[in-house]
Amino acid sequence: MIRTFVQKDLKYVIEAHIRIYRNEYNYDHSFAEFITHGARRLYQSVGFEVKEVRKQMLSGQELTEEQWELVL
Repeated sequence: MIRTFVQKDLKYVIEAHIRIYRNEYNYDHSFAEFITHGARRLYQSVGFEVKEVRKQMLSGQELTEEQWELVL
């Protein structure tokens, strides 16, 4: 059984995808950028909108966290 999508799933799916391909195929940060922007286009195409953006530094790299909501 597949459960209903919840907001926190988006971040997990993107991070897992990036981590798996980095570990298994030695992909670099450019793949992470590609996946992040591709996911953004997909979610926007089905009615999600960014409601909040937070930026912080983590281990010397800027981390951007976005809160998405489905617009009905």
